[in-house]
Amino acid sequence: MPDVFEQLLSAKWRDVEFPVTRMRASLAHDLVEHKYWGVDGARVEDTGLTPWRFTFSVPLISGLTPGKGERWKKNDLYPTQMRKLAKAFQLRTSGSLQHPEFGIILCKAEKFDLEWESNRRGGADGEISFVETMLPAGSLEKGFSDSPIQVAAETLDKESVKVDLEAIFKARGIPLPAHLQTSAFSFTDAMQKIQSIVDYPSLMEKRLSGQIDAMVYHAENLQKSVEKARTPMTWQITKSVELIKSVARNLNKQVTAQRRAIGLFTVPNDTTLAGVVRLIPEASAGDLIRLNPSLVQLPVIVQGTIVRYYLQQAA
Repeated sequence: MPDVFEQLLSAKWRDVEFPVTRMRASLAHDLVEHKYWGVDGARVEDTGLTPWRFTFSVPLISGLTPGKGERWKKNDLYPTQMRKLAKAFQLRTSGSLQHPEFGIILCKAEKFDLEWESNRRGGADGEISFVETMLPAGSLEKGFSDSPIQVAAETLDKESVKVDLEAIFKARGIPLPAHLQTSAFSFTDAMQKIQSIVDYPSLMEKRLSGQIDAMVYHAENLQKSVEKARTPMTWQITKSVELIKSVARNLNKQVTAQRRAIGLFTVPNDTTLAGVVRLIPEASAGDLIRLNPSLVQLPVIVQGTIVRYYLQQAA
């Protein structure tokens, strides 16, 4: 009978694999106890689940032999792989944790302990932990916040506040049209929503297109405003609007180009996420998580569960 552990995925933080001798996953309910004077006990309210917490014991000792599914090199664990892992851990942004049992999970790095002992040569023992995080809170953390489109969105929010369109129209004796009244629409927030969906494009194509269209609509309304009340203060708005419209067109093209056929798979027996990955060899763990995000929350995927996956495209 094959060893079940040999079939697990390798442990990986971002793009850095590491060996594991022990791992622990923790999930809890966030409970609030309402107590009353003179009354025994308490009324307990469940406010939801706490995020998953994952802890790994990591032997960063050169000379260890990798398992079947592991790709780290036997003599590179110390110091090479240890330093790569430490460097990846220092990044403050959300990242992908590949858990051997649960697959790919979006996490924040929490704690990394390293311990050296004089009676053990060749490396160090590590203890590393991660906490599950959710979209879209960190959706812009993947380098998107400094991109031209994000700068343009922030510029529109800042510059449109500075331009008093009503005063400009009034000075020129022109009434301000109703559809050009100051809007509470935030271009920065819109870009955050769009990027959070772009990270998982196959889940919500219609929602993504709607978000893009809404942003373009508001951008064009703002552009109409500044064209009728053109001043030296409005040139930056015009420039940013054109950039946003250009990127929006490209995003819509991307969504159309990335459409892929989706198949349905019925889980034959109770299993785990890693087990589902093995049952659908043409599907990657990452794609399964994107198409079935609820699977990450399930310690056991029960028999009969319908799993979506990408069908392989004909050559």
